[in-house]
Amino acid sequence: MKKRNLLVSLIMGLTAVLSIGNPETGSAASASGVASYGANYLIKDDGSLWVWGDTKSVPTQVQGLSDVQASFPLWNSALVTARDGSVWNWETNARTLEIEVTPIAELTNMTDFLSLDSRRVAITGEGKVFIAVTTPDGAETTSFSPVPGIDQVAAVSGYSESNGQSSWRRFLFLKTDGTVWTTFDEFATLTPVASLTDITQLEQNYALRKDGSVWTWPIQNFYQPETLGDASKLTATRMPALSSVSILRNNGRTRLAIDGQSRLWFWGSTVTGYSDGTTYADQPVPVLFSGISKVTNAYIVEHSIVALTSDGKVYAASTETTRMSPDAPFTQLTSDVQSMKGGGRHIIMQKKDGTLWGWGVNKNAQLGYGTYEFNYPAPVPMQKPISVTLNGESVAFTNGVITRNGQNFIPLRSLFSKMGATVGYSMDKVATITGTAEGKSPLSIVINTKSGATTVNGKSVTLLTPPFVVNGTVYLPLRFISEQLGATVEWLPQESRITISMK
Repeated sequence: MKKRNLLVSLIMGLTAVLSIGNPETGSAASASGVASYGANYLIKDDGSLWVWGDTKSVPTQVQGLSDVQASFPLWNSALVTARDGSVWNWETNARTLEIEVTPIAELTNMTDFLSLDSRRVAITGEGKVFIAVTTPDGAETTSFSPVPGIDQVAAVSGYSESNGQSSWRRFLFLKTDGTVWTTFDEFATLTPVASLTDITQLEQNYALRKDGSVWTWPIQNFYQPETLGDASKLTATRMPALSSVSILRNNGRTRLAIDGQSRLWFWGSTVTGYSDGTTYADQPVPVLFSGISKVTNAYIVEHSIVALTSDGKVYAASTETTRMSPDAPFTQLTSDVQSMKGGGRHIIMQKKDGTLWGWGVNKNAQLGYGTYEFNYPAPVPMQKPISVTLNGESVAFTNGVITRNGQNFIPLRSLFSKMGATVGYSMDKVATITGTAEGKSPLSIVINTKSGATTVNGKSVTLLTPPFVVNGTVYLPLRFISEQLGATVEWLPQESRITISMK
């Protein structure tokens, strides 16, 4: 779920591939052109949406969407609000890996969204609540229906609860008047949470009040009998140790708070062990860190706390300990950072030069770096979001441009067939491109993607950059192939765009 620190008074206004030489060395995101970004997406100044993760190892443009204003990511899909207020759903086709886009007619000006145990809830700019329509077998569709009995909603949060006999989804709604309402019975009843007024931010069972105080209530859990009670009633109490808090974070186990003096606080669970041997130790009393100051933002990232300071430095401290100490050591990761977004197991940072960088777990290509290495202990530059046009028409890819050794690599099959070529790929990992350029003899290019050995009409050619494979997709060099097919290729650095022209 995408969470935001809310100012309530303002809310309602609210595969084979090819390469081309690149005069820029960059594998970092462009210093210009990124209007906004999240943990797994970016929106460029032109309103185009780019996403990465899972089957997309680098930023990949979502074709069919323009003038995008906000994105609310899911797994291999997202809901998107355009500047005209229309709402769209994109998702990756599991068979073809192509991105498919459909409109959501029932929603306009969506401002917040939550997916909880496969139950999707959307909030619109008019403060109305919508839930995804389900089929008779319980599967969700891309259609939404309004929830009666509640309006003037600014944000949604939630979590799951259980009493041992049954389990349920607990939804919480922050209204524009600062009150919080809840439902645990699939919207049959909606009741206010006692003691919560003037709330500006919800983080599951924690709430931040406009005066900077933090309020909480228990999540019902069969394994913690002291949390069990009447599910229809929630009563919040104030945490006495915290005041003047400006930012609140909660990942379900660990919590962070930044106060008015830019100090960082911690409470919740630390972790030791791995896999089935993982042990969590709870620290219910907030700890004030003495080893870091001037904190402007912070996230819980896997087993680390990552903090950004006002001088642009990013630090990390491990939560892999039996007890978090006030003097826990923070190690500097990088500098010159102007903002960052947390993704649970990773972070994406934007540096002052506009480039995007990633840090943390990357097993599902969360960093947009073009690899599936499990983890990166030091920040890595995200690949540049580069578009490709053929005779002025934008080309859709299942995975975006990958830059290596100063060259850009782009998908083969979705491009060369449009250029009149025939593309083949054999079981022995040999790619064959055949075609006939205007005024030239028939062309046959054969590339062994394992050894890099290449022939053009039977004559050996040395590739500037050898082929490589990422997540089962083969990437091949493009420029000399496209020119053999009679194409003109141009790199437009100011637009981060490759243009291919054919007569």
